[in-house]
Amino acid sequence: MKKLYKPENEMELSLIKSIFESEGIHYFVLNDHFGSLHIGPQIDLYNARIFMVPEEQFTKAEELIAGYINNTREESSEPFKSQYSIAEKIRITVEGILFGWVVPRKRKRTHQSDGL
Repeated sequence: MKKLYKPENEMELSLIKSIFESEGIHYFVLNDHFGSLHIGPQIDLYNARIFMVPEEQFTKAEELIAGYINNTREESSEPFKSQYSIAEKIRITVEGILFGWVVPRKRKRTHQSDGL
């Protein structure tokens, strides 16, 4: 078996598992259950989860992973827009420092609903 990919989080791990299962690719996830027990930095041989696939299926699995990564990167290619104004960010920071809580305000809608 060859190392193929190290998922960034649990959701990505589950998505790739389902992709491989639907395509009939045999895989093994190194540290699959043990890796979720230890929160913190992901160390490859200690708690990082790594997809391993048979050499015969490696190229197909690699193409599927590349397709998944390209699709997710295209969807999130827009830069993140700030939800809050500078004044709201200052208010949230001051409340957090002085009072120990963070309560963001509900944003006002910028568009009108269509008759609802």
